Amino acid sequence: MEAKSLKEAKLLKNGLLIDGTGNEVQHGVDVLIEGNKITAVGKNLSVPETYAANEVDIIELNGKTIMPGMTEAHLHLTWQDALYIQDIDFKPIEETMVTAILNAETLIKSGFTSAVSAAARGRVDIAIRDAINRGEFVGPRLLANGAEVSATGSFVDLQPNHVRVHGLAILADGEDAVRRTVRSLFKEGADLVKVNVSGESLSAHARGEMTLYTYKEVRAAVEEAHARGKRVYTHARSSDSVKICVEAGVDIIGHADFIDDEAFEMLVANKDRLFVVPGLNWLVSTLEHGAEYFGQEAIDATGYAEGLQIALKNMRRLYKAGVRVLPGGDYGFKWCPHGGYARDLEHFVKLVGMTPMDAIVSATKYGSQIMEMEDRIGTIEVGKLADILVVDGNPLDDISILQDHSKLNVILKDGEYIARTLEISHEAETARV
Repeated sequence: MEAKSLKEAKLLKNGLLIDGTGNEVQHGVDVLIEGNKITAVGKNLSVPETYAANEVDIIELNGKTIMPGMTEAHLHLTWQDALYIQDIDFKPIEETMVTAILNAETLIKSGFTSAVSAAARGRVDIAIRDAINRGEFVGPRLLANGAEVSATGSFVDLQPNHVRVHGLAILADGEDAVRRTVRSLFKEGADLVKVNVSGESLSAHARGEMTLYTYKEVRAAVEEAHARGKRVYTHARSSDSVKICVEAGVDIIGHADFIDDEAFEMLVANKDRLFVVPGLNWLVSTLEHGAEYFGQEAIDATGYAEGLQIALKNMRRLYKAGVRVLPGGDYGFKWCPHGGYARDLEHFVKLVGMTPMDAIVSATKYGSQIMEMEDRIGTIEVGKLADILVVDGNPLDDISILQDHSKLNVILKDGEYIARTLEISHEAETARV
């Protein structure tokens, strides 16, 4: 039989397996990767006879952790070191594109091999997704978004009425305008659209407790998306905005901070079809570092300190009720920079009360579900695509280890090395299984 090429097979030996399913860890596990797929998981695996001895990369792990690549569920590639939303609006699109490409590389080298965009400037996400898929540069599996669909007077409507800027949002009021905008975004090639249903408390005129879109407007967006087999992602902090989203059939709800008991029950009743991405690191990082940029009085005025406690209480309730709560932290501002994505898992454990295993499941198995790729990624199982991390340490003992990029010894996407610091060896002769 003709031997396969060197790049097609890899054998990870003697690892601590966290397979992403939530099952107990297994020690001394080997994982065989052929091409872009996992073809065997077990103990004491050998090089298959279809390969010559030097045609399989063998990596001895000595007990290091093997786990699936993670999914960032609230990504903004086109946000970079912004201090104000206006910084995103006014940054030239050429510079925005350059930094977005770099952010895509940062994301995957942080162990996040998949991502769901929660809006972008122009067609940048779409162009980056397509270039990654063509193999032109390194980046995650990406569900691309377009500009945020938002109402007049919303928290992203920041220019005087006589000035209009084609920035991070498109203003659309009324059902017809929403439909037209959503249609135009899908025409451009977006995988999903983002709709701002509530406000955001950094904006005095449209705070997070406010609801800015009606049910009919949100439903119009959902109808247009679902008619095309696409989905709607919303910014929804207020309780009423969350209720509108659930009733309208929204697929992914960002934040959901201020839900009351009725909204909670609605989310639980629909837990099998929707996802909640709270964006906790935005709140945590703003409280930690926002005063350095805006002053403590301005940060106090946002109400984020109280808002964080409300959000944590509600995320605990949703988690315990089995709602799929995923990591994603609005990275891209100066005080919440790209690269720290795994902080959300630490927040899930230390602030929400998830077990470390459940936090990992939220980033891996649930990540594959929000990517609509559950049959292909998210767990270490035979037949799945080889999106795999090797971690120097056990994240079940210390979930924060996933934030240390130097501990990510191997990152594989689709069976190809994204990063590797461990040595490769080859068997002296062909082994038989």
